[in-house]
Amino acid sequence: MGKRCLITYSSITGHTEKVALKFKETFEKNGWQCDIFKVRKNAEDILRPPVDIRSYDFVCAGSGLRAHLPYNEILNMLRGFRTGMDPRITLRFRDETIPYISEPIPEIPPHKEPKTDHGKIILGPDSPKAVVFITYAGYEFGPKEADPAALLLALELEHIGFQYIGRFCCPGKYVDDPMPRTFHGDIRNRPDERDLLKAQMFIEEKLEEIAERPSLLN
Repeated sequence: MGKRCLITYSSITGHTEKVALKFKETFEKNGWQCDIFKVRKNAEDILRPPVDIRSYDFVCAGSGLRAHLPYNEILNMLRGFRTGMDPRITLRFRDETIPYISEPIPEIPPHKEPKTDHGKIILGPDSPKAVVFITYAGYEFGPKEADPAALLLALELEHIGFQYIGRFCCPGKYVDDPMPRTFHGDIRNRPDERDLLKAQMFIEEKLEEIAERPSLLN
């Protein structure tokens, strides 16, 4: 089996993108073929992404935070892979939609009716692997504010068939203010070089795990 990695992410301020690029650099230094896909708020990226996520041995999915959750563009792109349908079909059952996509919502295919495709998912040594990464401000509680977003991205990836093996989270500037009373204080230069070194070390650690346990990629 080849070593193919996909790094997919959403980034508004560019902080999550810095981590994504460091991940890519690290994978390539370790002999992996690595593709990168930034998901933007448009129909092409969300409804017709230019990648086949299931063709990869390893996926890294990342986002900044909006109201403690990942950006909806990457969530909806992943949900499209999970269901094999326009993600707005699923959202419709929660009385939600994607307001920036104006294309008509297709009818639900008969064999894709809700509740008919559910079944127990078992992931293990033979499953492709995934990690998630989050940049966050964490003004009130610090790192724990990244937890809901990281776990939600991980859950979406596991629904697609990737075994989640870890997450990387680091602060990213939200406002141009030192905010001295916040959890991390002044994060105007974050993620900084130290954060990116930690990102590199995180990926190297995961690749070392795979090297020590070859069955992880069999």
